This record gives sequence, C-alpha cells and structure tokens, in this order.
Amino acid sequence: GLVGCSASGKSTLCAELPAAAVIAADDFYKPRDACPRFDLAADIRWPAGVPDAFQARGNADLNHPDSVDWAACADAVDAAVEKIVDSGGRGVVVVEGLLLLGVGAERVRDRCAQLVLLDDGYDDPAKQEVLWRRKWTRSGHLGKQSYKERGVTADAYAAYWGDYVSARWKEHGLDRVEAVSGRIHRVDAYADDRSAQVERILRALAPAP
Repeated sequence: GLVGCSASGKSTLCAELPAAAVIAADDFYKPRDACPRFDLAADIRWPAGVPDAFQARGNADLNHPDSVDWAACADAVDAAVEKIVDSGGRGVVVVEGLLLLGVGAERVRDRCAQLVLLDDGYDDPAKQEVLWRRKWTRSGHLGKQSYKERGVTADAYAAYWGDYVSARWKEHGLDRVEAVSGRIHRVDAYADDRSAQVERILRALAPAP
C-alpha cells in the first residue's frame, strides 16, 4: 500500500516500480452525489470569494474516505493477486491512494502486507508550497485542465490547499498513522532515492526464486 498527501508523488513513484499491478484508489470514487459534503464557501478562507472553477467543482468532499468505494477497490486488489497466482507467476500488487489510512479503508488496508508512507514534510511551509504549486499547475489529471489554466490564482489555491486539502490529509492520513504504525515504512517524498527505498521493501516481500 502506498499512501501520501495529494501531489506527493504516489502515481509517479508507482510508474517507477516493478510491480505486477497497480491499483489506484482514485479509480473507485463514488458518484459525487453519494460523497460526503463540505461547505465550499465557509470552510475555506478565500482571498476574494469562491473562484468559478471551484463553484463548478462543487462541494463533494473527495478528500474523505467515505467518498471511495473500498469494497470495489478491495475486489480489484483480490483480482490482481488472483491473476498472478493463476498464471503461476510471482510479483507485487501495489495499491495507492490518498485515503488508505482512513476509517473505512480497512478492507483494502488489511490486504496490504506493508504500507509505505510518502512523508511530505507536513510542518514545513516550503515543502507544502512545492506540493500545492505542483497540484495547482498539474494539467491533464483525470482529463482536466489545471486550476491555474482555469483562472484560479496562486493565493486562492494556497487557501484551498491549506484549509481543505492539507487539513483533510492531516485528519484522514497523518493523524491515523499511529493506528497502523507497526506496518508503515516512511519514505521521504523529496529524496532522490525514494524509489530505491521502496524497491528494497518490495524485494523483501517478494517470494524467493
């Protein structure tokens, strides 16, 4: 299991790993009308009102674990493992997601022999700015333009990040680390050798030849 804050590099890291299969929890979001809600206007200290791009986004709380269909995600993990077994092969299945440590994600988390946390320097403002600027300018994710391309200012996105994205990550991610601390390997999200660190963990889990 690979978990970390939004924009911490989970998908990038997965692309570098020799995994037999990668299951992304992002692929199992419920329909937006079935997700928890948050107050887009009141919960975020917008510098100049709610930007149009966020009005269009709506108030579905996609940073809440109840927004993910964990049963379907667990089924996908099981299917990936079964495919390896049926083929007589060996390998590692990686499941990655922002909300893997959250309450409700147990069905997926319990299938993970190990959990890897991309440590993003939550208390370091400079590192946090690297993340929110990456997210603000990321284009093409889920087929969408970046928030910068949609007219959201840096100040507005920084407010959204601090009051919502980062706050949810602390609640459903960092504050949950102790509950599963015995199974978590921390990897520095900013280290050049982070993929090598995770590969060592994966090799330790792989069956002997």
